[in-house]
Amino acid sequence: MSYFDDAMAYVDEEAVAKLTTEMIEIPSPMGGEEALAKFLEGHFQAAGLETRLQEVEENRFNVFGYLEGTRAGPTLLYLGHLDTAYGGDEEGIRDLGPGYQPIARREGEWIYGLGAYNMKGGHAASIIAVEALSNAKVKLDGDLIIAGVVGETCHTPVARYQGARFRGCGVGARFLVANGITADMAVIPEPTSNRISVASGGYVYVELITRGNPGATYRRGGTKIQIKPGEDAIEKMLKTLPALKKWGAEYMSETTYHGEAAGHVNVIAIEGGHPFRPSKLPSFCRLYLEVGHMPGVVHGDIINAIRQVTEQARKQDPEIEIELNVIQTAHAAEISTDEFVVKSVSAAHEEVWGEKPEITWDGWYADTAPLTRAGIPSICYGPQGRMSGGGSGYYPKEGEHVSVNDLTKGVEVFIRNAHNICMQDRNAIRQPNATGTVVR
Repeated sequence: MSYFDDAMAYVDEEAVAKLTTEMIEIPSPMGGEEALAKFLEGHFQAAGLETRLQEVEENRFNVFGYLEGTRAGPTLLYLGHLDTAYGGDEEGIRDLGPGYQPIARREGEWIYGLGAYNMKGGHAASIIAVEALSNAKVKLDGDLIIAGVVGETCHTPVARYQGARFRGCGVGARFLVANGITADMAVIPEPTSNRISVASGGYVYVELITRGNPGATYRRGGTKIQIKPGEDAIEKMLKTLPALKKWGAEYMSETTYHGEAAGHVNVIAIEGGHPFRPSKLPSFCRLYLEVGHMPGVVHGDIINAIRQVTEQARKQDPEIEIELNVIQTAHAAEISTDEFVVKSVSAAHEEVWGEKPEITWDGWYADTAPLTRAGIPSICYGPQGRMSGGGSGYYPKEGEHVSVNDLTKGVEVFIRNAHNICMQDRNAIRQPNATGTVVR
């Protein structure tokens, strides 16, 4: 297997650690991905890849590196998002420690820093795999594309939070598929702990508003002056909350996916009143509710169910009028386990790790959704996700970190998978019937 040995000659743990560290230390909060995109453009060029920057909006760029094949084989896309879950400067986040800052710190095999887990570690592994194949002059039949896109993380402009800093939820991937980039299949190295995730979740995000008035909080002496009581908007919202929670519990108990519990209902934020104005009651209250789902759920059904809860609350208390605004909807997507990309990654993983990976699903939103729905069967598979303290997932108190050993093995998987896919007959490995666009 000379192609593999030739490519792996350009790979070692220090090279993987170096790129991961460099990417962490280039801050790339939502809306601020430009510096990282341009860094990767230079990195791709140095490896001999054809490069392209795609402007999504002012100062926000998707970046691509192309390893051109003979065009007889299928095109494989490795795609990672450039944005991090936070910027590190947000209230309640900036004091949580180094795992929440764009500063890399290494302890043995572990690298800590914002984005290490989601998803600069896995992205770095896929980048090095493509660059190693390019540096080794491996000839592939099909094209191999490595991409970095803006705005995957679930952000949304709402209330006073406006602008590019809050414009996410797949904005870069959706722009990609709508503006000239396509492939036959894609792998997104999200932190799956070496699991193959063939389905990603979606959600409905709504704003509920109650109104009051700035009635006085204080009392006045005497008996001749009468003051009409004010209306407390926060109190109105709190009266509605038990009904929302009851409906949420019912929704979660009834929502399953492949026989497992799926879906979630969470209050994400509540704000109300004017904190600068003591002595007056809150004249408004906003509650933000997220309802998560897997493929097969219709957004309109969720919206109607929430509306019924608010209407019932009004019937019980006519003074409670609730305005419902849909802020954001994110689509779910799934592909068949028979898709060639699933079989190929599974085989490559087994060659490297000595056992088959678990094939499963994840309830998070991922860029697999816009890609799959655009006709590019996509999976999430990333070598990051194992935690230094044991277990898999994300430890909120510890912050983001990743194992260099795991990433290096991930590079091996990505190299083997790219060769396996790009050396196939394009027509032979495409599913006769498209999978992935699940409406009902």
